[in-house]
Amino acid sequence: MYRWKIKEYSHFGVLLAVQAFALVSESTLRFALPLYLLNVSGSPSLYGTVTAATFVPSVLLMPVAGVVADRVNMRCILVIAGSVLASCGVCYFFLFRAHLLLVTVLFLIALYAAHALYIPMFQTQIPRMLDAEHVKQGVSLVNQVSTASNIIGPVVAGVLMGWMSIALLVCFGMVCLATAVVLVCACPFLKRSPAASPGAGTDDSAIAGRGNLFQDMRAAVLFLRNEKPLLLSIVFACLVNAVLAGVNVILPYVVTEQLAWNVAAAGSAEAMGAIGALAGSAFVGLAPGFCTMKRFPAFVALLGFGPLISAMGSFFGFSAAFQFVCLTAGVVWILFWGSTITVVLVSDIQLHCDGGMVGRVLALFFAVATCASPAGQAACGVAIDMFGATVLLALMATTIELFAVSMALLFKKHTK
Repeated sequence: MYRWKIKEYSHFGVLLAVQAFALVSESTLRFALPLYLLNVSGSPSLYGTVTAATFVPSVLLMPVAGVVADRVNMRCILVIAGSVLASCGVCYFFLFRAHLLLVTVLFLIALYAAHALYIPMFQTQIPRMLDAEHVKQGVSLVNQVSTASNIIGPVVAGVLMGWMSIALLVCFGMVCLATAVVLVCACPFLKRSPAASPGAGTDDSAIAGRGNLFQDMRAAVLFLRNEKPLLLSIVFACLVNAVLAGVNVILPYVVTEQLAWNVAAAGSAEAMGAIGALAGSAFVGLAPGFCTMKRFPAFVALLGFGPLISAMGSFFGFSAAFQFVCLTAGVVWILFWGSTITVVLVSDIQLHCDGGMVGRVLALFFAVATCASPAGQAACGVAIDMFGATVLLALMATTIELFAVSMALLFKKHTK
């Protein structure tokens, strides 16, 4: 599939293995712990509150995680994160019966914080391990492993919780994490990306090479300000993410309320969407020459057809089964092109940033994009009550197409 040098291929394969074990570990526990809390307490409000509250620290940590990924050895990050999570696992193992809420909240905060560290940590390794020709394919593979891990983790948790206690499930997660730590410690080529040396590269990189945290983040902002096309791409990607985040609300609402089908049907639609995301990442890896930033506005325009596909069934009054097919097809379409856009943009960031800037610029992008999702979902809930799901999907499609036209015009202006 990818004709790389054997040594380069094997080294990158180890990185993917480390990523898979680390992400499967934390995604399994992030799914299982709040679910166990729900099963024991029987309170959906407590479940939702705990999930939302423990998610906030990861968003706040994301910009710091980018600086850490640029400055700190990858081996040290995994060992420290593994030690903290292992300590939380031990506390949970012995205290979950007496202090379930407290130890669950603390463990979830640690898991979400580790997730925030993992995102830039693995991404910053790509331009260091691969040449520029293969960076896009590397980002594609890393994105596929991340998506697959987010699918595998809940599936594993659901299966194991049926015949295994929560304490043993925590042990399973710790074994996966320990495997990742052993792999990264045994491989000397997995280390930090070289930080920009003072006086090398741009002035912003020089600031980042010797400054404190505030200067690091200021350097990332200044760097993006000087890279207008890249900055515009990030801004529009976050706006698109905010608009389409509402699909995560519309999907279960339409399936369970409008169609009056069970939750399993909504889950199957989400699983098909995840397959679409995997396919989008693979598409960039298979056609890196076609998937370039020049086609970014066109990809966004294609993305805008997804909400229209989802709305077709209900708009024309077709049967419930056909409405479900249209809704699922639209979600698959959205996640396919959304994943494609993400891989292309992340690849461009890595190719345009100096070695010491990759992590913090990526962290800023992921932090803003992550904050955009809950805002879009909250607005979507209100909009469904006002307009209905079908009209809202049409408004989403129109907004995305306007974004695509605006991007094309601005790109043309700033690339002359």
